[in-house]
Amino acid sequence: MKFSPISIEEYVKKHLKNNPSENGKDLRKRLQTALADYKRGVKCSCGNDIWVIGAATVGNSCFTCITGESDPNNDYEIESAIKKNNTAGRRHIDEIPPSEINGFFDDDGYEISTDLIQKPSLCITCVHNDNPQEEILCNLTRIDQKDAKEFICFGYKERK
Repeated sequence: MKFSPISIEEYVKKHLKNNPSENGKDLRKRLQTALADYKRGVKCSCGNDIWVIGAATVGNSCFTCITGESDPNNDYEIESAIKKNNTAGRRHIDEIPPSEINGFFDDDGYEISTDLIQKPSLCITCVHNDNPQEEILCNLTRIDQKDAKEFICFGYKERK
């Protein structure tokens, strides 16, 4: 089983419902600090990624070190921590000379290789498939939905 994604705001609401004496503003700040640590690559002492929700309470440790369990079994984790991209071997925009910056970058500033953008089967039947004038928009749509369960394209026009 995996973590169940939840936003910081939704988690704070749920947590405060079960722990009414907790300070919501303080909890939110601790979650944001733990999430920032996670995004910077801070690891648990065992070497695993930290569990943001747990780290906000007990310090920068992973799920297993905090709970003693190896399987999250649908425990909550902040959604942007679950969606963390693998940045190994990818260039960050701050590391690229300005004259060489081109292409696509994710929200964290890491370069996205167009060779690795999967083309959903819907795209194969679209009139825009392999149209150089539509390639940028199509790639942006694919990048935006890479983790979605169902691919939806509002520019889709069936090839006749």
